[in-house]
Amino acid sequence: MHLTYPLHKRRNDLDHYTNTYQIYSKNPKKCQEFLGLPEVINWKQHLQIQSSQSSLHTAIENLAAINSGKVKQTQNILYATVKTAKELIPSILEAKNIPNSDKFKSINHETFKHSSLDITHAALVNKFWLFGGNEKSQRFIERCLRAFRSFCLLGAEGTPVCWSLMDQTGETRMAATVPEYRNQGLVTHIIYTQVQALEKLGFPLYSHVAKNNDFMQRANRNISIPLPCDWNQWNYVPL
Repeated sequence: MHLTYPLHKRRNDLDHYTNTYQIYSKNPKKCQEFLGLPEVINWKQHLQIQSSQSSLHTAIENLAAINSGKVKQTQNILYATVKTAKELIPSILEAKNIPNSDKFKSINHETFKHSSLDITHAALVNKFWLFGGNEKSQRFIERCLRAFRSFCLLGAEGTPVCWSLMDQTGETRMAATVPEYRNQGLVTHIIYTQVQALEKLGFPLYSHVAKNNDFMQRANRNISIPLPCDWNQWNYVPL
């Protein structure tokens, strides 16, 4: 069993963005006892668990019931860049079409400028993030912007029109384009730029996309490969 979570001097029992656990188990069917230990997971907190193993669902659901809480599972498509996939699962490249970056649309460099975000842009990112839209998610985005590299395109007005961030797990996420600039290939361009920069630093890169988000699936297919496992997140609330 492998379990990681961020350490914070000031933990907020009501903030599941802070109380996030990443789990991998070699024996998911027998991990309930371990996850139920109070020194492993604090089931009195609002929290979220992330894993590539949907087989953890029964154990997490049982623990939610034992601790008199409720849990909601989100299951999305998990992608990895070609370089990361080749290192993790070399055989996957034999069965998948390798993305062709030559298909990317060029952007007008007189209109759009490459840049990065700062914490003053957290509200903008929060507005378009599927898992955001609240005060706690905005504070999480601010922490990500302070600690990790971000990538964006500035429009003619000098404000961000497209961006992609990175969180504490190394995942590229929260990518979005403001509505008036969509359908120009900007998000694919900025994600590709992000991938190129972070791979040079040795990061293994992955991301997840909702199963009903056809646009972002197309964008990822130009850069990444869908993996045979899912991205899973369980949001737990004690009652």
